[in-house]
Amino acid sequence: MSTEKVLHEDVQEDAVLESLGYQQELKRSFGLLGMIGFSFSIVTSWTALGGVLIIGVESGGPPVMIYSWLAICPFSLAVAYAMAEICSAYPVAGGQYSWVAVLAPPSVARGLSYVTGWFMITGKGTQIVQSPT
Repeated sequence: MSTEKVLHEDVQEDAVLESLGYQQELKRSFGLLGMIGFSFSIVTSWTALGGVLIIGVESGGPPVMIYSWLAICPFSLAVAYAMAEICSAYPVAGGQYSWVAVLAPPSVARGLSYVTGWFMITGKGTQIVQSPT
């Protein structure tokens, strides 16, 4: 592993990572198109939509599907923006359980981080079990 800096010296992101106990290792150079592609590959919105499409059709058809999508989008975006803000402030690989360990009060940070990690594992396990084969 080389010790050369990936970013320029005037960028303060390295100092923030060092204060969190990490060292800059990967180059962070996502463009707009790359971020959109990465987001779709992570969220897999088209495959998820296919699995729940039948529920919307049976519950009320296209009007229910369109208006519920329009009603849910602002809330989903609010969660996404909040998580993006935390991610930009604490860029660690662990995600939510690392954020909980940093942001929670020190007396309960370890336990809450542990519970958050298990929620993540349970969610991923459920996602794998429910995915069509």
